[in-house]
Amino acid sequence: MRRKVIQLSVKTLVVSLPTDWAVQNNIKKGGEVEVAEKGDRLVISSANDASELMKIVLVVDDRKVFDKRYIGDLYIKGYDEIKVVFKNSEVLDEVKKVDLLGYEVVETGTNYCVIKNVLSALESEFDTMLRKCFLLSKEMALSICQYLGGKNINLKDIRALEAENGRASVFCLRVLNKNGYKDGAKTTFNYVIAREIEAICDIFKYIIDDLSEGGRVSKDAKEYYCDACQFFISFYEIFYKYEPEKFKRFYSIRKELINRGRELIKKGGLSGDIAHHSLNLVVATYNICGPFLTMNFKEIYEK
Repeated sequence: MRRKVIQLSVKTLVVSLPTDWAVQNNIKKGGEVEVAEKGDRLVISSANDASELMKIVLVVDDRKVFDKRYIGDLYIKGYDEIKVVFKNSEVLDEVKKVDLLGYEVVETGTNYCVIKNVLSALESEFDTMLRKCFLLSKEMALSICQYLGGKNINLKDIRALEAENGRASVFCLRVLNKNGYKDGAKTTFNYVIAREIEAICDIFKYIIDDLSEGGRVSKDAKEYYCDACQFFISFYEIFYKYEPEKFKRFYSIRKELINRGRELIKKGGLSGDIAHHSLNLVVATYNICGPFLTMNFKEIYEK
C-alpha cells in the first residue's frame, strides 16, 4: 500500500499506520513500535518481542520419518522454539546430537522435548560471523598447503574446523532468513555467499580425508592445490577490500587454473583426487564472486 508523507516540522516527516494493522497489534496513541532500517526500506513491527517469536510443534509418529537435519532446516528458517513430540525415545537421542549455535534442549519429558534459541542477542552479528566463516576457511586452506609442503600439521585438528565453520555458516543463514541484511537489497546475495563458504569448507574436508588415507601426491598436484588455495584467499581479500588491479589478476588466472586442473585429474591416483578437489575450489570460489559483484555493483562500477 502507498501512504502520503506528511511534513510535521522542519526535520520531521510522518507516515500514518494502517488502521487494521494497528488494531490487530494493539497499537494505540502513546504506544511504541520498532522501526528497523533495511537499506532503502523501513520495517515497522510491534514492540512486543514475544509476538515475533517463531514456534513450531513436530509430531513424530509411526507414519513419519525423523531426521535431525529437520531441526537444522527449522533453525535456518528462523524458528526460536521447537517442541518435538515422539513415541520412540530414539528421536530424543537424535535431537541431542544437533549442534547449532544458540539452540539448546531446555526441557524434556517422557514423550517430548523443547528446543529454544538462547542467543538471540547474537542475531545482529551477521557481518562478524560471516568473517569468521571466511577466516576458518582460510585457516583450513593454508594448513593443507603447509602440510603438502612438508610441515608437521595435525590434519584431524584442521578437519575439526569444518564443523565449526558449519555452525557459523548456518547461523548466518538463520539471521538472514529471520532478520534480513541491514541493506535489504543485499540479503539474497549474502545468503548465497554464506552457503557457498560452507560448501568450500567441505572441499577442504574431502582433501583431508583423502590425504589421511595415505599415498603419494605429485609435485604438480601440490603446487596446483596451493595455487587454487591462493585463488580463494585472493577472493577473501577482494571481498573485504576491493581493489581493481587485484580483481583483474584474480579474474585473469581463472581459466588457466581450470585447464591445469583438468589435465592433472587425468593422471588419476591420489594426485588426481587432490587436483579434482582443487579444481572444485577454483570453480566454487569464482561462483561466489558473482553475487559479490552484483550486490556491490554501484560501489565497484559507478565510482
